[in-house]
This record gives sequence, C-alpha cells and structure tokens, in this order.
Amino acid sequence: MKIKYRQRLSIYMSSLYVLLAIGVFHLFICREKTRKAEAIQSGLNVYIELVKKQIHRTDRKETIRELSALSRLVPQELTISLFDEDLNLIFDNKIPADDWDESSKQSPEIKQARKHHISLSLQEDNEYLHYAVADKPYVILLSCPTDEKMKAFLHPDLRYLIAPGIIFIIFYFLIFYISQKYVSSLKSLKEFIRTFHHDRASPFRIPYVYDELGEIQSLIILLYNEMEANKKNIEMEREKLLKHFYHAEEGISFFTSKRKNIYTNTYFIQYLNILLNKQKTFNANSLFDSPVFSEVVDFLNNPDTGRNSLNVKINTQGHHFGVKVIIFEDNSFEIILKDISESEKSNSTRAEITNNIAHELRTPVTSVRGYLETLINNKNLPPGKADDFIKKAYDQINRLTEIIQDVVLLSKTNDNPQHFQLEEVNIFRLVNELIHRDSDEIIQKANSKITIDIAENVSVQGNRTLLYSIFRNLGNNALKYAGENAIITVSNYLEDDEYYYFSFSDNGTGIPEEHITRIFERFYRIAEGRTRNKGGSGLGLSIVKDAVEFHHGEILARNKPEGGLEFLFTLRKY
Repeated sequence: MKIKYRQRLSIYMSSLYVLLAIGVFHLFICREKTRKAEAIQSGLNVYIELVKKQIHRTDRKETIRELSALSRLVPQELTISLFDEDLNLIFDNKIPADDWDESSKQSPEIKQARKHHISLSLQEDNEYLHYAVADKPYVILLSCPTDEKMKAFLHPDLRYLIAPGIIFIIFYFLIFYISQKYVSSLKSLKEFIRTFHHDRASPFRIPYVYDELGEIQSLIILLYNEMEANKKNIEMEREKLLKHFYHAEEGISFFTSKRKNIYTNTYFIQYLNILLNKQKTFNANSLFDSPVFSEVVDFLNNPDTGRNSLNVKINTQGHHFGVKVIIFEDNSFEIILKDISESEKSNSTRAEITNNIAHELRTPVTSVRGYLETLINNKNLPPGKADDFIKKAYDQINRLTEIIQDVVLLSKTNDNPQHFQLEEVNIFRLVNELIHRDSDEIIQKANSKITIDIAENVSVQGNRTLLYSIFRNLGNNALKYAGENAIITVSNYLEDDEYYYFSFSDNGTGIPEEHITRIFERFYRIAEGRTRNKGGSGLGLSIVKDAVEFHHGEILARNKPEGGLEFLFTLRKY
C-alpha cells in the first residue's frame, strides 16, 4: 500500500523525536551515574587517605597493626583490603589472611586499579560496591554492601526528566503543526498541477498557492506552457516524417551509433532482399555483414574522414540502386536505398513501341497470308495437307488476336485507367480460381505443382480483371520457362498498414542477369524466337507490371540463390 507524504512525514518526525528522547534520557542516566559515582568516590577518598598514611611504614607488621587499629574507626560495614604488587593479600579487616580466596586476585576492580590507578564499580545488582586505588607498591580496596539504601541512592532520579519531557512534547506538536502546514501547501500545489494537467484550465482560474511554493507554481505554469508548445511542434514534425516514410519511394532506415536499428520502412526491406540476393530477411542489420555494402561499412568504420555523408551506386541482378548514408551529430546515422533502374536505362519511345507492335503483327499476318496463298494457288492439295495449312493459319490468327487483346489491355491501362471498375477482390479465392479452373489442365500436362501461401482474408480494393491478369501471366510465364516438374510458389510474405507484399517464384533455371531488368519491356526477348517458339504475345510481363502499378504497387524480379526466378510485388490494400 502506498504511504502518503503526510503519513511519511509524521513517521519521520515521530521517529526523530523518539530517537532524540532516548538519547537525552540516556545522557541523563549517564550523567546521574557519573555525579553519584563522584559523590561516593569523594566519601571513600577520606578512608583511602587514612589508609595511605599507614601503609608506607618500614615494618609490615607495624603497618598491619596500624590498619587493624584504623579499621575500628571506620564504619562497620566497610571492608578494607590491602594487596602487594603481586596481588597477595596483606590485610583484610573482616577475613583472616589464611581464609582469603585466591580467585579474588582476579577481581576486575584490582586489575583496573593497577592499570588506571583508580577503579570504582557501581552496579546495583552486585552484592558489594568496590573502590580500588593503586598506591605503589600496594593496591587498596574498599568494599561496602549494596543495601536498599545504597541501591536507592544509585538509582537515577527520574523526576528531573519531567520538565524536559514536557518541553519535548510541546516542541513536537509545534513542529508537527508546522510540518502539516507545509504538507498542506504541497497538497495545494499538487491539486494545482492535477487540475492544470487534466482539465487544461487557464492559470488565472486555478487557485494560487500564496506562500514559498507560489514561485514554484509560477515556474511550473511557464514550463508546462513551453512543454505543450514543444509537444505540438514535435507531433507535427513526427506526422510529417511518418507520412514521408510511408509515401516516399525510397527505402529508409535509422540506426543508433551502436548500429542498433531504430526504424525501417518496408521499401528498405524490399530493396535489401534484392541487393543481398539470398533468403528473404526482415532484419535491416544484415546489410552490415554483406560484401555488397562493403563501401558503406568502411565509411561507417572510419568516421574521421571529415565527411558526414556518402553516396554510392550498387548494381546487382540488373538492378541499379543509389545508396546514401548520413551521419548525425550523435553518431547515429540514416541509410537510404533508392531504385534508380528506370533512370539508368533509356526509356522506350512511342516509335519503338509502334515498331515492336508492327514487327510482332507482321509475323502472324505473313504466316496467315502464306498459308492462304498456298491454298488458293494449289487447288489440288491433298486433304490432309490443306487441313494442316488451315489449322496453322487458325493458330496464327489466335496469336494475332491475343496480341491485339493484350495491346488493347495495355493501352487502356496506360491511357484510360479510369475505365476499370474497382471492387473488393479476395486474392486467395482469385488465385485458387485461376489454378483450379483455368490452369489445372496446363499444370497437369507439365507435371508441375503450385503451392499457395496466402491467408484466406487477404483482400484488396482493385480491378478483378487486372488482378487476374497479374497471376495468370506470371503463372503462364513460369509454366512455359521453368520446365517440366516445376514447383511454383505464391506467397504473401509481409504486410503493413497500406500494402500487401507478394512473392511469385519457381524452381527453374532463371534468366541471365543482363536481361533481368528488361523482361517487363514490351516484346523484349531474351533470345530471338523464345516467345514465338513457346507461344504468347510477348506482352505478358508488361501487362503484369502495368497492372501492379495500376494498384499503386511495384514489381521487381530476381534470380533466387537456390535457383529459379522470383517476382516480388506489392498491392495496395485500398
């Protein structure tokens, strides 16, 4: 249970006064004992002086005779004993020398007297009171019984403590009253702070503390107002910074001077996985162990170069990234990753696109024309041969139709995106529909397997046709080029408040690094005739890229370390 300050103060004050009272009482008892010891010692010194006059005679027998005569003059209850320097008993007025107990030589009073010249014991519970005085070469010991009268004399007179006790009580209540007034002032100040903090009341409407704490109250008001203003400014700056992190098309990560990660946005993790080219990682600190970032690590390990920033370019798997390091005054630092692949390569012009489309259309048109001319000019062709030409012409017309449909879809995506209707699309059901309804026959024919690792509640606000085309074209691409017995994996490996992060990969042979950044270009071929031999329009991955960007996402491709091609892309949730 929490003890209040008022109670603690009362406990402290009471404890202090109890300790002070005990100390004064102890001092009084000690002073009384000293005073009474001095009184007793003064009375016994008279007899000690008489004995001293008799013990320094040359003849010991005469000394004993004189002491025997002297003992008749002292009070009857007083015992006089005389010891030589070896503590042998020479004289005792009550006990003969032959009956003296040898253990009495060890009496503490005698030893103290030899050491300090005088020893006096004043214990009320002792049977005798002993007073020993050393007078070389002898030790004189006076003993008297501690009867009731003696005990009463030795007992301290407590009546003298009444007046100090009353004064202590008066001062206790006086100081207690003053402390309570101080506690009341603190309580008023506490109420002031509580009211000011919770109710945000104006300082002019809050009760003011009119005592020594008033200045503290005024200072609290000033500091609180400054703190509130600074807090609002910090919150505004924080909101700006968070918005920048969420919407910036850069990977941003902050580290302490000890290289402990403070904050990392999802773009940084996305780009880091591409640069490290290994199993997916979510730890931003993994870059410090990669040779890809050796120049960055060298810069951080040698901060005495006079520079506080570094700009480098890193190229990997056909991707180009700009890396910027900024070191702050407290030696914490920021690392920014930016994908500059688009700026590094030349943009395809509309003329190039037109030429590519014309080139792609010319092939099937020429083939159809050739087959038809053969049929027209050769009326007597065998039925089987004529059917074969007609089938080939039909296949080329289908390919021509597919190219035209894909070109139209690309054109609408780029030029008329507003024509696409948006709805809530469940990605899990969409992918399952694609596999089990439209691609199951192709998958079985290729003896391949598709694994889905997407939660059933993953949904985005988008266009169903475009979303379907993303997974359909990526699946067709994997089935065509990964080879038979391929294992294709579709997973949603990460999400944040705004995006879902997807991975679409196969276990094939991948593609050469020099081509990996160009596979999303329209009609781009890794090898001449690759698309034609496998079928397709050559626009599948271009459609995928545009469909992803329509949903405010990004897509990248990379070769997996263990083999195969992987597409990493994002889809905005809403």
